[in-house]
Amino acid sequence: GASKGKLALEKALPELARDGKVSPESLGTIFTGYAGGDNNLMTPHQLQKLMRNIVSIQKGVGEKIYQEGLAIFRATPGYKQMGFLERGLLNTSISAMKTTIFLAFSTASDFYTNLTNIRAIHSKISPDGRITKEVFIKSAPGVIAYELGKHNLVVAADLFEKFNKA
Repeated sequence: GASKGKLALEKALPELARDGKVSPESLGTIFTGYAGGDNNLMTPHQLQKLMRNIVSIQKGVGEKIYQEGLAIFRATPGYKQMGFLERGLLNTSISAMKTTIFLAFSTASDFYTNLTNIRAIHSKISPDGRITKEVFIKSAPGVIAYELGKHNLVVAADLFEKFNKA
């Protein structure tokens, strides 16, 4: 059921976040997993579950990149040569940055908890309110990619940019 859809979603998200493209097969599997069948219509509640799963998957990706970035940074000679106070200040700014980054995820999560917002996304995917598998395959990638961008949920690239500016 939904777990198969969620696995397909996890696989598809990196390419979706990068260039808004996902194979029709992956989209079909995602649709079937969340809508509960090929011939079903996706309800706002099922779409809500999908959007909230996207947030939690991207949050996991963000956390992983953040930890890896931090480890790489802490291994640099520049960091190792810093005095105690400098490190303290730097770690404070890094943790402030982390707070900012992860605030985006909780804001997005709240946004997708609100059914009014979900209904708006639902009608972006299908103006007539009927999200069939075909409609989902055609319209969902663009809408989801737009949502990812709007809520700053595309994490990979910009995390490292923020690190290098720190």
